Amino acid sequence: MSKNINFNINTLIIFAKLVECRSLSRAAEILGMPKSTVSRSISKLESDLGVKLLRKNTHQITVTDLGEKIYSHSLKILAEANDVRSLIEGSHLEPQGEIRAALPIFMGIDFATRVGSTFLQRFPKAQLDLRLVDNMVHPIKDGYDVVFGIGPLQDSTLFARKAFTLECFLCASSDFIATLGSTISVPSQLNQLPFIDFDFYGRSSKISLKKGKKSYDFSPMVRARANNFHVSKDYILRGLGFGIMPREIICSQELKLGVLVPLLPEWELESLDVFMICPFQLSLSNLINEFSRTVLEIVTENTKSIAGQ
Repeated sequence: MSKNINFNINTLIIFAKLVECRSLSRAAEILGMPKSTVSRSISKLESDLGVKLLRKNTHQITVTDLGEKIYSHSLKILAEANDVRSLIEGSHLEPQGEIRAALPIFMGIDFATRVGSTFLQRFPKAQLDLRLVDNMVHPIKDGYDVVFGIGPLQDSTLFARKAFTLECFLCASSDFIATLGSTISVPSQLNQLPFIDFDFYGRSSKISLKKGKKSYDFSPMVRARANNFHVSKDYILRGLGFGIMPREIICSQELKLGVLVPLLPEWELESLDVFMICPFQLSLSNLINEFSRTVLEIVTENTKSIAGQ
């Protein structure tokens, strides 16, 4: 049975620097650690690998044949470590350059405009190509630096993290509710009412409501569909039916004014997780991180606005 070899990657970086300097004192100085620590690290690496890497005498350090091969690999690790350091240091600089981003069309033109203008005003050296898309796009295949969508793409070349969650609720216009002649108090009353469906990414029109341990599923009478919350909101405000809106975007002003009224507020709808997705190599880009931060900031502003009603 072959021996399971375990070693610390950091010791390879120390080894590479020692070979480069050919001096224990000089390597320790550059690495910012005591000579004894460097010496122990090399001894530990040789012990872990079970091979001799260096030949030391009072005058010089020489590298074994196998040590030279390991050194070439260590250089690559050292280069990658330096690239990471440069990337992090660069992240503290003002973002500059062009970013091509995609937001789902259901989030609406007003939201996209606020995100884009806020980002461009904040970072004068940045350029933004922002698109609203009605299908989930692939950052690499479709040529985007960053994409926001309701589900992470399963692809090892991509980096994805949840950016925020949209809490959705049932609503109708105050005028529409006035025409009903009775208060909506139970979900079954919605079955006979016209529904404005937000159809995006092939979402099912079936609606699931929860209240504690209770649940209620129904498929309302769809009068109109749109893949944009703004279009759906306009239909709802014109009294054409009830629908679903996200609390964090689109309708904060209408809720404040009372022209849009929540229905069955004690019943909860399934929330929508929105993910930020980008090529893995761009995951530490300060330009992308600042754009993502701006998106989240606008969502948060709307949420606070609603909470302060």
